[in-house]
Amino acid sequence: MMMHDLKWSLLLIGLLALAPICSAQECLSPSPTTLAGGRSYDPIKDRELTPDERNTLQNLLKSLDGEWRGVSDTFFCKSISDPDDVEPRHYTIKAKARVDRYGNLLIEAELYDPENRSSHQETLRLYLNNKRLRIDHDTGAGDVELIEVSDHKIAFLYRRVNPTGKATGSSRSEYFFTLSAGERSLTIEQQLYVQAKLSSGYAWQLKR
Repeated sequence: MMMHDLKWSLLLIGLLALAPICSAQECLSPSPTTLAGGRSYDPIKDRELTPDERNTLQNLLKSLDGEWRGVSDTFFCKSISDPDDVEPRHYTIKAKARVDRYGNLLIEAELYDPENRSSHQETLRLYLNNKRLRIDHDTGAGDVELIEVSDHKIAFLYRRVNPTGKATGSSRSEYFFTLSAGERSLTIEQQLYVQAKLSSGYAWQLKR
């Protein structure tokens, strides 16, 4: 890894560690990429996993197999100019994680909103095929840029281009994803930046 890339990765890790994701103060704040001097619309730096990284991720994902319960806190930034205009939501979660013979992870979760007495389903897929870590899609569309891989943590970013339906064309979305596992605990966090500004995020806090 080049020294510039190493410094950039370390800065991203530090910025993500310092920011609590469900804070209204974060709305419209610049993405970690921007703060690190990068451009959130550039192509991601995807790559193959090293053999050690693949083994580490296989063991980590395999350890998650089973049933989980916990809570989810989410936020949605409603305004394009007012960082205090935020909609928070709190859910309880029942989730089941399954790992197939190839090491791919599927988490199916039911989230219940006690305030509105409503529920919905969410699905998370992480793939380890073809020497790569991917999210949602086991193709190039699911490629990610690795930030951290360890025995108990995965952190990466990925980007999407979404059509707006307007003459201006499309919006660019950047996602920062972190999964941290303890002996009997699991935390999954994701932050979405649209046009390099924080738009929404969630944190799942789960236990066996």
